[in-house]
Amino acid sequence: MLFRFYCDESYDGKAYNPEYFTISGFFADHPTWEEIERGWNAINLGYSVPYFHASELNGRNGIYADWEKNKADEYSAELLSVINRQEKRIVAYNCGILGDVCRNIISPEGQMKLGHPWIMCFQSILAMVAKDMETLPVEDTFSVTFGSELRFEAMAVDVFKQMKKSPLFQYRHRLESCISGDSKKIVELQVADLMAYEYYKRLRQEDSVNVMRKPLELIRKYNNYNEGFFGKETFLKYKDKIESAVCGLNQLVIIPSL
Repeated sequence: MLFRFYCDESYDGKAYNPEYFTISGFFADHPTWEEIERGWNAINLGYSVPYFHASELNGRNGIYADWEKNKADEYSAELLSVINRQEKRIVAYNCGILGDVCRNIISPEGQMKLGHPWIMCFQSILAMVAKDMETLPVEDTFSVTFGSELRFEAMAVDVFKQMKKSPLFQYRHRLESCISGDSKKIVELQVADLMAYEYYKRLRQEDSVNVMRKPLELIRKYNNYNEGFFGKETFLKYKDKIESAVCGLNQLVIIPSL
C-alpha cells in the first residue's frame, strides 16, 4: 500500500538563521485523504474562501482581512474537526529545532553535515515516518509532498533520493517519491500548514511547558501524534556523533527525541 505524507514549514521569518523552525504534517492512506479533502473543500466553499492559510487567518489579513475574530475561530474549529474526526486513521508528525541552541552547541562542521534547519528537519521527519512504518507490511511505502519552498525544493528532492538509496539509512525501503506543491491548490498541504503553525506556536512557548493552544491539544487528543525536537538536550546527546560522523554536506540524518 502507498501512504501519503504532506508537510509544510513554519518559522520566525529569519530565513537563513531561524531561531525557531519546524516542518510538520500528516500521514494517512488515500481514502482518508479523500475524505479530508471533501470536508475541507466544503468548509472553504461555505466561507467563500479559496484556501486556508494559518498565518493569514490568525493575523486576519490577506483573504481574511475583513473577518471578525469569532468568524475566524468558527472557521478554524470547523477545519480542525475535519482532521480530528479521522482519529487514528491519520498521524501528525512534527520536527522542530531551536536554531540558536544548535549553533551554540554544534561545531560549524557538524552543522554542515546536518544542513540548514529546513533540510535537517525535513530529513529527520521523513526518517520518523519511515521508522514508524516498520510495524506495517514490508511492501508498504509512502510518498512525500512538501509545501513549495523555492530555496530548498531541488535540494529537498536530492536529499530524499540520497536517503532512498543510502545503505546507511535502514528504513530506505519505505521511501517512494518526493515532490513539492502549491498549498493554495492542494488541500492536504493546507492541512499540513495548520499543523505547522500550531507546532511553531508551541516551539515559541517552550519555556511554558504547561501552556498549549487548544488546537494542538485537540490534535494530540484525537489523533496519533509524533514529535521530534532538536533542543539543548538533544544536541548535547548527539554532539559527539554529529561532529565525528563521516559524511558530506546535508547527509547526516538524526531522529531527534523530545
